[in-house]
Amino acid sequence: MRYRAQKYKKIPEYSKSNAKYFDICIKISNFAGFYRLIVMKLVFASNNQHKLEEVRQILPDNILVISLAEIGFYQEINETGSTLEQNSQLKAETIWQWLMNHNLLDQVDGAFADDTGLEIVALHGAPGVRTARWAGEEANDEANRQKALTELDGITERQAQFRTVITLIMNNHSLQVEGIVRGTIATTQQGDGGFGYDPIFIPEGYDKTFASLSPAVKNSISHRARAIQTLREKLTNSNI
Repeated sequence: MRYRAQKYKKIPEYSKSNAKYFDICIKISNFAGFYRLIVMKLVFASNNQHKLEEVRQILPDNILVISLAEIGFYQEINETGSTLEQNSQLKAETIWQWLMNHNLLDQVDGAFADDTGLEIVALHGAPGVRTARWAGEEANDEANRQKALTELDGITERQAQFRTVITLIMNNHSLQVEGIVRGTIATTQQGDGGFGYDPIFIPEGYDKTFASLSPAVKNSISHRARAIQTLREKLTNSNI
């Protein structure tokens, strides 16, 4: 992976009247006795605060993850794709185009997006691409979890998997990877951590749900962590 060593430059605070700039945290590392910047700045194409926090925890410190709010993007991106791959690509392309239109490409290195689906074997892969809206367009996480438990009521085959597809766009090139974690759906909700379906998903090799595991453990085995690790490996071996 290529990182750019940059001299410190104060970037003016973003405001609606000045869309060219936005706040960004600067990370400095000590190398051979000299302080220098080693950073890659990527915009994460999601308004989901839980996802944003999780991605920031998973990625190394020398990659700065910028939120949509920090570039002044407050719109909802319509996920009209019929697959996780299509929706991930659509979101990344939308933000890349926004960066181009607002002359922000000199401020960041790229944009990336993920789309994640819960795929339950007994339900023929449902909810899949409808994971976030399974119980209805306005449904919340609790409603979605209750729908899963209701659909599986009385069913002993409870195998499932979480699948994340990440699309990264840099230098007008696109790269797409996926991460999968297999497990089972619990019969009741367990744990107070995480978000989404975490309180009912038990990953393989564990007897606790994602919501019952510590963030450090979850972020080391999750579908999103595996997708990001694959992305890092691809970047290391590519010229994107």
